Amino acid sequence: MAKKSPGLKYKKVKGRITILKAIPYKGHMVYLRRIDISIFEYLVVIRKQVFSAYWIIKPDKGKKDLTKDQVNNAAALVMAGACTTVDYQLGVELDPKMKKIVDTFEKSAKKVVN
Repeated sequence: MAKKSPGLKYKKVKGRITILKAIPYKGHMVYLRRIDISIFEYLVVIRKQVFSAYWIIKPDKGKKDLTKDQVNNAAALVMAGACTTVDYQLGVELDPKMKKIVDTFEKSAKKVVN
């Protein structure tokens, strides 16, 4: 009978930073992370530079954590930001229909903020 060699054992470690997804987008790896409960961040390396941004999405009043749907929606929002960053850095142009939507959104956002 062959002797079993000791191997590495998988151990789940609970920490403050959780990798939600690691997804390739146009040749670049995008890492979506959750920090603590309410901070969602992306990291992407383009031309040997790290680009990052984060969103703070808090749980509903009286709740301690986000639901699975809320986490998935937050991850989708962060992924959209990462894709936009990659496209901008690679010089990708928006099609006219999407450019019109973005212009409308930016005009309405200025009215809300100012």
